Amino acid sequence: MYTYRISINHQFKHLWVIFYYVLVIVSGALYFSHSRYGFIDYGKIIPISLVTILIFLIPQLILHINYYRRNKGDIFFYDPAGQRVTINRKGESASFSFSDIELIKRFKSYPLADNRMQWFPWDNYNYSIIRLKNGQEFIITSLLVPNMDLPINSSRIKLKKRFYPIIQDM
Repeated sequence: MYTYRISINHQFKHLWVIFYYVLVIVSGALYFSHSRYGFIDYGKIIPISLVTILIFLIPQLILHINYYRRNKGDIFFYDPAGQRVTINRKGESASFSFSDIELIKRFKSYPLADNRMQWFPWDNYNYSIIRLKNGQEFIITSLLVPNMDLPINSSRIKLKKRFYPIIQDM
């Protein structure tokens, strides 16, 4: 039995990329300023770096908050031997077997879906909508379950590629 919940570790795995982007942007600005002008012009570097960082940071923060709010407090139990999933959400519990699943829609960025190098900090975010035969639907984000690859028939999995995989209200 595997138990998943939003944790600091899951959140850090999504957010660490922004630190990399900050390092690359600031280092690049310092390098180009020094190579072009022979000195570091902080009056130009700071605003350009700040705007560039915000262009990448704001969309990622919006996506992170969107995912966090969707699965905050949820617990996902996965039993591979019994082929069952149990989802606890706000004190209510739903349990179902793999045979109860009608369809899983997986929403991934293009690089993540194609297993390519990721270009944007939000490329590792993804979510799935599990639709049961009785009509119930559950949204599982990568903050809750980092890799939602249940071993079910591929005909019941539909992959949707997105540039920016934000959850639209259903």
